[in-house]
Amino acid sequence: MVKGKWAVTVLVIAAGLLAAFSLFPGEEKKVKKQFSSLAHYASKDEEEKILAMARKMKNLESLFAESCEVTAPPYSLAGSFSPADLVNLIARTRLNFSHLVLTFHDLSVSFPNRETAEVVLTGEVRGKSSRGAPVQEVREIACLLKKHEGEWLFSKWATVEVLKR
Repeated sequence: MVKGKWAVTVLVIAAGLLAAFSLFPGEEKKVKKQFSSLAHYASKDEEEKILAMARKMKNLESLFAESCEVTAPPYSLAGSFSPADLVNLIARTRLNFSHLVLTFHDLSVSFPNRETAEVVLTGEVRGKSSRGAPVQEVREIACLLKKHEGEWLFSKWATVEVLKR
């Protein structure tokens, strides 16, 4: 009888752990996919046509919450922006480049609760300015994503100052 109780207890604990690990790794994968989508939509090929750009900007808008707080001191950018405002900023920034590749590395995802994901990562921009100068910039970034109707949406985006001179 005692062995049966232990077996049931172990099975219940194993089922609980399995459920927890199946929930959060799946959610972590969804969060990381949002960063992959953001990188794809924000990047620009030299031969990109205007219709391709318009499609990317439309898709980009769907990645942000109704209000997204952005703090980027190196660019004198701070405030709360709507998805349309953010897409306009990104579109104007893309105009300064003939080629632009945005990548994210070292994503560290944590879930304070089921509806919130905190992500710390390294973002890298490489490309060529519209004047032909090479561009490469690396920043540490802290993001907050909130779950809305089953989708993870960016609600906070902040560059982290690593070293100050």
